[in-house]
Amino acid sequence: MSLTRSPNGNLIGILGGIILSSDALFIRLMHFDTAWEIVFVRGLLMWSVCLAVWLCWRGSRATLGSPWLTRDNLLSTLFFCLASAGFVNALHRGNVATVLVIISATPFISALISRIIFQVRIPRSLMLAALVGITGVGVVLSGSGQAGGSALANLYALGTAVAMALAFIFSARVSGGTLALPSLGGVLASLLILLWGGGDLLDHLRRLQPPQLGWALAEGALIMPLAMGLITLSTRYVSPANAGLFLLLETALAPLWIYLFLGERPSPQAVLGGAIIVSAVVGQSLWTRRQQQHTRYADAG
Repeated sequence: MSLTRSPNGNLIGILGGIILSSDALFIRLMHFDTAWEIVFVRGLLMWSVCLAVWLCWRGSRATLGSPWLTRDNLLSTLFFCLASAGFVNALHRGNVATVLVIISATPFISALISRIIFQVRIPRSLMLAALVGITGVGVVLSGSGQAGGSALANLYALGTAVAMALAFIFSARVSGGTLALPSLGGVLASLLILLWGGGDLLDHLRRLQPPQLGWALAEGALIMPLAMGLITLSTRYVSPANAGLFLLLETALAPLWIYLFLGERPSPQAVLGGAIIVSAVVGQSLWTRRQQQHTRYADAG
């Protein structure tokens, strides 16, 4: 991992996190009957867009990577598949704030797995940023009217956090491009749901209204491929644990988008906690940049 490239990784990841923060809003606007319909439609759309770009723009292939399963990307694709299914089911069944709080444990899980299994040294600044970020998450949770949420939703959220952490870890070990990995995981989830749901799923989808299809198209063909692709791309330049920090931006900003577009006013705790989370992510990025500048000056001297 090149030190001189890490600031670019932070900027890429922060942009991906900001875009991802609108995901909960789009899911709410779809008004689909079941979470599995959302997983199926957005996975198919994500991969279709990725494949179209890969086919039409040869210059993108080095960044996208292979939009099909290979031995190299199998594990990362599998965990993105599990994360995609888990997130939508958690959000569809439980309290949004509680779900996002649990999923925001991703950087801790990623750091722990990286340290214990792969013997990766985790910088203290990163662990400090994660601690500050989770403090902000706790503040957000304190303002939730349903802190506990559904037990099944919480289980889905925890599974999503573990799957996302593993997806980032294995994405960093894929040779070549990685931007297509979340979309590949999404379409794998779509295929599995199609095999499982069969005719009932297709029958429900045929009854969707144009506004529902429009929101699904925007979320599946634009928001998710771009957001998850950018965050996954950031693992080429920063550690997987650092990439997990960018997911905290969704916890901070999702209540803002829901308030602006749906009129659901966030609590003071959500506003304060969001500010803490954003400060942690941006502060860690600025600290990383400063340390790299000192390193370059020292090497030059």
